[in-house]
Order: sequence, then C-alpha cells, then structure tokens
Amino acid sequence: MMVNSGVLIENWPFVPGCDAAGVVVKVGEQAASKFKVGDEVCGCTRLGIKGYSTCQEFFLMDMDLAFVKPRNLSLAQAATIGVGVETAALGIFPGCNIPLPDVDNLPGPKNEWAVVLGGASNVGRFAVQLFKLLGYKVIASCSTKSFEAVKESGADAAFDYKRPIAEQVAETLKGLDENKGNLHYVLDAATEGLEYARLLFKELPDVPKYFATTNDWSGITDFEGGKTHCIQLGIIGRDYGKHTTEAVARYIPTLTKLFEMGKLVASPYVEVGNGGFDAVLEALAYQKSSSAGSKKVVVKVQDK
Repeated sequence: MMVNSGVLIENWPFVPGCDAAGVVVKVGEQAASKFKVGDEVCGCTRLGIKGYSTCQEFFLMDMDLAFVKPRNLSLAQAATIGVGVETAALGIFPGCNIPLPDVDNLPGPKNEWAVVLGGASNVGRFAVQLFKLLGYKVIASCSTKSFEAVKESGADAAFDYKRPIAEQVAETLKGLDENKGNLHYVLDAATEGLEYARLLFKELPDVPKYFATTNDWSGITDFEGGKTHCIQLGIIGRDYGKHTTEAVARYIPTLTKLFEMGKLVASPYVEVGNGGFDAVLEALAYQKSSSAGSKKVVVKVQDK
C-alpha cells in the first residue's frame, strides 16, 4: 500500500520493509544501557523513513521500538511479529480501554465477548490471542477456509466475512442469546468493519461499546453509543507520534514475556527465495500474487 499510495513515505527512492529481525552491529550512546553488539532483536521500524526500512543490508531501529528477540523464536519467526502484535496491542489496550495485564497473574475466563474482524490476518491472529489471554471469549470473521486457523489461535467461533453484513451480525449474535450485553469490543483488523460494527452496536443494549479499527484514514468517529479508536502504528518514531511510540515501548516487555511463556505464538510464514536482494523482489511479487494467503512472507537479506 505504501508503494502504491506514497502514504508515510518521506523520501524517494523508497526501500520497502518495516518488520524484521537481525543482529545488532552498532549501538548508539543512549541505547547502550539496553542493547549490545551481537544481540538478536526484532520488531517494527519507522515506516517510510530513509535508513529505517528493513530490506537493506543494514538498517536503523529505535531503542524504544526494538524487542530483544524472544528466546523461543527463530529469527525468521521473530521477523513476523512486530507490526502484527503491536497493532493488536494498540487496538486492545488504548483502543478498547483494557489495562495491560500482569503476565504473572493473567485474568481468568469471563463471560464477556470480543469480535475480531479479519481474524486470520497477522494482526487478527494476535488480537484473538491477546483477547483470550485477557479472559474474553472471541468471535472472529474470516473466510470459511480459515475457520480452523482462527480457532487454533483461540477463537471460540467464526463467521464468514463474505456473507452480507446483516447475516454476519445475525451470526455473531446467534450464540449469545441473553448475553448480548456482554459483548463490548470490536477490533477491526481488516479496515472495512465500520458498517458491521454500526449494525452490531444497534442490536446491543446500552452497555459500553468499543470499536478499534486499523482504518485510520477515513475519519471514523463515535457512533451508536460506542467509542471509536483509530489505530495508528504508522506514526511510530515520528515527532507527532510520540504518544504511540511511548505506548508501544510500554507494551514490548509484556509482549516479549508472553512470547517466551508460549502464551503468544507467531503467525505462520513462508520464506521466499534463496536470500539476498534478488529474493526481496521475488518476495514482493509472491506477496502481490496472494500465493501466501494469510501467511507472512519472509525473506533473508543476508546471513547473520
């Protein structure tokens, strides 16, 4: 999307990539208390800013936005987590007004529900997992061929996003019966969930309702008694995105522990090409062809 629209790109020619994992080769003065040369790190870098894009031999990474690679993840797995888990976290914690959990005292199951739209996507899979870790029951939208995949991520039920919106809402509410008042959250990982959420909120009683969406460009405001939050991961590392950078920095230690505890699981991925810069072009073409489906596409630019 960035290449086609130019959004968030500050300089041309543009180098793609913002999710990565690798080995630290140099540490800035302010980062020396946290990282050292040889550390394996991962995460999402600044988007569209020269020097930070990941499809190059060396790239910059902000100290506050870097994960120390979870010990139980390979570099390839770690390269897939940054955008997905950070976007999901921004949607759930500030977006749905849910507190960051204590990883040593996670909440037990509760009879409260959340909907994740685009549940088979990378963001959606992490949103499902995080909601479940917070004790919520989860309903996810996806294609019928992905029903089992979203349930493996923890979803209690799934519905087909290709059906008419009214049918999707009816399917969502079918299993709730008298518990409609216990559905409070819709996280839209697919960017197109406004019509669904508007119709769903009309059917819910007068209870707290939150709509967190990855569509941050349409100016969506509060509706039907619910609170709207537009997730803006793309502004991390920029002066005007300081609040988002600080939020992500607060979440990273908790998310790292959840990965290392096996509570969070990286999404499936496919590694394309035989490495090097030619493999980057091959991977971009592969992703554009939709051959990967809902899997992340990974390329090894160079050996560590």
